[in-house]
Amino acid sequence: MFKNNSAKENLAVMYLRLSKEDSEKTESNSISNQREIINSYARKNQIPIVKEYVDDGYSGANFDRPHFKKMIKAAYDRKFNTIIVKDLSRFGRDYIEAGKYIQRIFPENGIRFISVNDNYDSKSADINDTHLILLIKNFINDSYYRDISNKVKSSQKIKREKGDFISAFAPYGYKKSEENKNKLVVDEQAAINIKNIFDMKLLGYSSKAIADELNHLGVLTPRKYKESQGFKCNGFQNTKGGTWSVKTVNRIIENEVYIGNTLQGKSVTLSYKNKKQIEKEKEEWIRVEDTHEAIISKEVFTIANTILKRDLNNSRGKDKIDIFIGMLFCKECGSSLIRRTVKYKKKRRDILYLFKGQQGKILHKTQHKRRNLDKSSI
Repeated sequence: MFKNNSAKENLAVMYLRLSKEDSEKTESNSISNQREIINSYARKNQIPIVKEYVDDGYSGANFDRPHFKKMIKAAYDRKFNTIIVKDLSRFGRDYIEAGKYIQRIFPENGIRFISVNDNYDSKSADINDTHLILLIKNFINDSYYRDISNKVKSSQKIKREKGDFISAFAPYGYKKSEENKNKLVVDEQAAINIKNIFDMKLLGYSSKAIADELNHLGVLTPRKYKESQGFKCNGFQNTKGGTWSVKTVNRIIENEVYIGNTLQGKSVTLSYKNKKQIEKEKEEWIRVEDTHEAIISKEVFTIANTILKRDLNNSRGKDKIDIFIGMLFCKECGSSLIRRTVKYKKKRRDILYLFKGQQGKILHKTQHKRRNLDKSSI
């Protein structure tokens, strides 16, 4: 509820909103156009505007918008008593939430609501206007947004199936073509690091050893590299300090983009009102082969990923690569065999162990009995 202290008489604020979908269609919904219409109305009706709240680039499908929240808080603090918008669609396209504010919250708390182009003023509107006309208009606005959302999704699906790259940022090692923003071209500067990562993997380096080597050489991480090129992006999350990690290396080795394939549509939003991303099953991804120039051959990619599945910490040290790593397997169960050096009574001997699963569980070859040991403790 609003605070009980008296509202400031005849003080109004204007609320302006523009989403990406709106801005692509016409100039009639631009922020400047909305401001001009509201100011003109206020002058004619002698309503003083004390502040404006602007949410530029925010969808009307929900009310989770920063300046809208600030406006409502100011209303709770009784800093004004009137809200003016260009039309109902600028206020919001969710007809249930919009109706809740206009029909219940604002009237109960003495807030006057004006929608200029809809010729609606809660101060003079009768009960039929409020409960019938506004309900219909808000429902139309909600349906319009749902229709636009479905059309955008359909258009994106067609582009993905054609192999057009539609993500905001090109993957590390590539950049968007200047002639066609939906096509990837090789970024020669970053591609060198991609080739080095695959080369080291084929030489037997673990992903941790690769990450350590890249950090030692001072190679910029994918994110830091993008930022150095002037991009503001959130892709390729790295640890604090911008260092290479096992996760970052593995993501590169597993990414088919480097053999010329495009994989898109890996997630989907819950609904046109809820933008939360839900991961899709790998079988549902849209995969198109040979859409752009490859950095890595398919043979190298296959071998590197085969080794990655058997990626183990090298007990002999980074500078001594075991030539049999990922090559030896148990005849009985097919698990990878690894060598560990054991010290007993000042003597050292090499023992083959079975490596089972991604959690680093170790099985002794002779006993086949699971031990509660992980790779880092051996």
